[in-house]
Amino acid sequence: MDRTPKNLILAYVLCVALGLVGAHRFYLGHRALGVVYPVLTVAGLASAPWGIGFVFGGIVILLCLLDLVRLPGLVRRADGGLN
Repeated sequence: MDRTPKNLILAYVLCVALGLVGAHRFYLGHRALGVVYPVLTVAGLASAPWGIGFVFGGIVILLCLLDLVRLPGLVRRADGGLN
């Protein structure tokens, strides 16, 4: 496990710029959740022609927005903090 301190600013940049592929989750060491983001993104893009892509896209966008709010706590937890 990577024990280097995580940078909150970098986590925000990754979430905003590459959030749909879960880059911020991989950065914080959450590999399982990091895989969920690109899977949902690809599923949304693949199912867009049938008109249901917005469901998967909406889920991944909602997850990214929630992560924007939760990032300070997620960074603290990745650094070994209690909160």
